[in-house]
Amino acid sequence: MAIGKTRTSVLSAMGLVLCAALLPVGGCAQHGDPLDAGEADGSRLGIARLSVQAAPTTAGDITRVTVTVLSGPEAELAHDPDGNFSGTLLLPEGSHQLVGNAFVGDQLVGTSAPVSVEIQGGAATQAVLRILDLAEAHDIEHSPIVLGLTYPLSTVVNQPAQLSISAVDLDDDALAVEWTSDCADGVFSAPTAFVTDFTKPAAGTCEVSVSVTDGELSASETFSIMIFEESQAQGAVIIDGRFIARPVMRLTLQWPDASCFVNSYLADGTCQEPITAPGRVELLLRVEWGDSSPGLVEVTDSCGGAITYTGLSYYHMYDWQPPTAQAACSITARSTNGDGLSGLLSAAVLVSPEQAE
Repeated sequence: MAIGKTRTSVLSAMGLVLCAALLPVGGCAQHGDPLDAGEADGSRLGIARLSVQAAPTTAGDITRVTVTVLSGPEAELAHDPDGNFSGTLLLPEGSHQLVGNAFVGDQLVGTSAPVSVEIQGGAATQAVLRILDLAEAHDIEHSPIVLGLTYPLSTVVNQPAQLSISAVDLDDDALAVEWTSDCADGVFSAPTAFVTDFTKPAAGTCEVSVSVTDGELSASETFSIMIFEESQAQGAVIIDGRFIARPVMRLTLQWPDASCFVNSYLADGTCQEPITAPGRVELLLRVEWGDSSPGLVEVTDSCGGAITYTGLSYYHMYDWQPPTAQAACSITARSTNGDGLSGLLSAAVLVSPEQAE
């Protein structure tokens, strides 16, 4: 089954870190011209340095971020090439409340609760504004699911062959159907109906495709129909051939300080971090059986450690107690599918005794 288009949405919470320290007016020239939030009446001012790391929201990428001093001015932060926003505020000594807002174009998409900042002489202040996504959470779209497809393998010229498809859309979207064929002389009685007849006036083989769409996403199926002359005495066989590959594996080693994984496609199966012994290592083995059926799985080591099978979920899970002496170990996984084809995968790792302090 072919799936048409995919669409994803990302909800995010943006954290804005604000640092404020008392400085003389003009002491922040390295950050550009700060917005003065107080009067130039000789009172000491502090500089608030603002930085926002913005992620995509359900409404799109953030284009503008502002920070407002309640009962005071507003600062618009500059957007740098890395996608972050930064700017500065000059604040008089004392207590202030700040609110952050995020926009996509002119649309307000995120806001924060007021956060209090205390500017004190000779001290630095840090606060965090959490600008939260205001958009409603919504699920991604889902393509139609084909429930059934019926068609004959063969028919004779000028004799209608009935075709039908049934499908459901879990988003309750209305579904539309379209039947097509690679035979120019093939005719559908109702090419946009769930049930139709297919007719061809000459012998041959036609590839028929049917697509079900909800307007954005689609599912499709393709099959062949052989058309014979009415008086033709010969038949045909349709062969469905499949290549059965060896099992493909991924082996992960996890221990308290690090982890390592290898898979059947890597060129190097050596773990770069050593394992400290004594200790416990968790082994997670994932086997992809392809078009064959699952078979036997075995995991061994080459250095005298003890491997215990602990269960099966998404992975075959094992506990490995490595040897206590220094050793270069190979952890080897073997799997054999229902057709008798075997796969082999190993991870090489150094075991080092724990150093006494």
